[in-house]
Amino acid sequence: YHGSDSVFPSFPANKYYSKENAEPLLFSHFAESIEQPVYDQITSLGSMNRILDDGLREYNETNPTMDLVLFEDAMKHVARIVRIIRNEGGHALLVGVGGSGKQSLARLAAFICGFSVTQIVISSTYSVSDFKDD
Repeated sequence: YHGSDSVFPSFPANKYYSKENAEPLLFSHFAESIEQPVYDQITSLGSMNRILDDGLREYNETNPTMDLVLFEDAMKHVARIVRIIRNEGGHALLVGVGGSGKQSLARLAAFICGFSVTQIVISSTYSVSDFKDD
């Protein structure tokens, strides 16, 4: 944020980039609730956690149960995935070690957006036409 005071003199950047107790600088379509998708700033990680816990609870009522711990980085990842897939033609490649929660966070994000998830099964005979059929 070096030099932001000269570009945006009225923006209080220090509260977002302080070394201790920095406020989250996050925006999402579920800042207020999942039911009312309004893109706005998330004002606290506590409220974000409550919203995502409620969404996860609702997801688990109608789908196979996901036992997720929504720690700060996981919540930020869900917010990023939601922002990406809500955009028309939005897509993302989630990269990480196996078992790190990529699939679970993507499923939760899709549920928050009201999307259904389809998973393809790759085999040695899987072809481009199979992909188009899927």
